[in-house]
Amino acid sequence: LAGARLEEKPFSETEMSYIKQGEEALQKSLRILEDQDDWKTETVAGNGDKVLSKVLPDVGKVFRLEVVVDQPLDTVYGELVDNMEQMGDWNPNVKEVRILEKIGKDTVITHEKAAATPGNIVGPRDFVSVRCSKRRGSTCVLAGMSTTYGAMPEQEGFIRAENGPTCMVLRPLPGSPSQTRLTWLLSIDLK
Repeated sequence: LAGARLEEKPFSETEMSYIKQGEEALQKSLRILEDQDDWKTETVAGNGDKVLSKVLPDVGKVFRLEVVVDQPLDTVYGELVDNMEQMGDWNPNVKEVRILEKIGKDTVITHEKAAATPGNIVGPRDFVSVRCSKRRGSTCVLAGMSTTYGAMPEQEGFIRAENGPTCMVLRPLPGSPSQTRLTWLLSIDLK
């Protein structure tokens, strides 16, 4: 056993396509965030949190949220990745997140149901997404986009909305390791 190696099961063609979609969402999201031109300030809170937006020809309107979270990076990462299915417990916009399939260590397929809006103006929406998470040094990037998944067709009573590219970039706040700088790129089509 000392010299034995466990062989990883190779990914199927379908699994590889999901991994590729997650990587594409990550790369496209980071390119959008890196381009500092044409961001319009939507709002700035008293604590410095801000929302910016811009319109991209191939994506439409995207939003960028920049905040400091009073939690260490590992705690924030754990809530967003390891405890993803509990997101509805603390995010009032999310009714439910369910992991449909894990592919390798970085990629998951999820089904999310949005919480009802006041007065139900928008109506019930759901999403099927491919998500990938990457850690490099002290930076974490969580990215995703809508996908199709045969085992989760459109659900009766819900309109299948689309998201992506979208991502969250987490970095420890310089000089304050108990806080995390979170930049969230949001692109959504409620249909």
